[in-house]
Amino acid sequence: MEIISDKSIKVFLETAPLYSWQEFKMPEMNRSSLWINEIDSFCEKCNQKRPFQDMRSRGGGAGMPITSLSTGTSYFQFSCASCRGNQHAYLVEQLVTDETIKIQKYGERPRKKLERDPLLQSFFSHDSDCYEKAIVCISNGYGIAAFAYMRRIIERNINELINLIQEDISGTEKDSPVLANLEKLRAESPMSEKISIANQALPEYLIPEGLNPLGRLYKALSEGVHSYDDGQCLERAKNIQACIKYMISELATRKKNRDSFKSLIGGL
Repeated sequence: MEIISDKSIKVFLETAPLYSWQEFKMPEMNRSSLWINEIDSFCEKCNQKRPFQDMRSRGGGAGMPITSLSTGTSYFQFSCASCRGNQHAYLVEQLVTDETIKIQKYGERPRKKLERDPLLQSFFSHDSDCYEKAIVCISNGYGIAAFAYMRRIIERNINELINLIQEDISGTEKDSPVLANLEKLRAESPMSEKISIANQALPEYLIPEGLNPLGRLYKALSEGVHSYDDGQCLERAKNIQACIKYMISELATRKKNRDSFKSLIGGL
């Protein structure tokens, strides 16, 4: 378990979804508060990411008693260090014991915008409703729901992903044994067999450092939401999204480069 620090509080405020708890070890010397000086966030006025600083007077001074952090609530307010006009505020609840502190963000202004990947939006255009729900669940830390939606998206789009991989391989390696394995994935068979086949159904250039993203997608299809807690489901939902994005982006880049090369050579 990580010891709470200014850095961990900064990351928590910047990235933690609402109503999710994070637990930390208390430092050897208790903090007097959760206050930190600065975070990084997007400024709507500057239209770019900027440092945001707490510019409020902290009060206190010589002779004032130093209190220890205790169970309760904390309020954070930061202003853009550049324009000073854009403010971000957070409400945090803390539960403090002698050894640990749990913190939960229960308020945030302005509301965090949901990030949608254009590449995945395009790929899931026929399944946009499920993808949108998955993004909302991931952003708000609803792990079980996020995992369920992402698994459904894989089930509905896995053959389209196989088509893209086959198209890419066929353009350069028509006799590749990987093509036969990809065809096997379309056949009706137990999921355990599909996982084994999927781990042999990608060319080397789509397997970074031995990590097979297609095999991991099929493994995710075999896992039920009842097997994991909310945090584990959330992590798996994010991993599913990362695997799909990696393969689609790699395939798109290869196709673009191949088409560009053919166009250039064709003009000679």
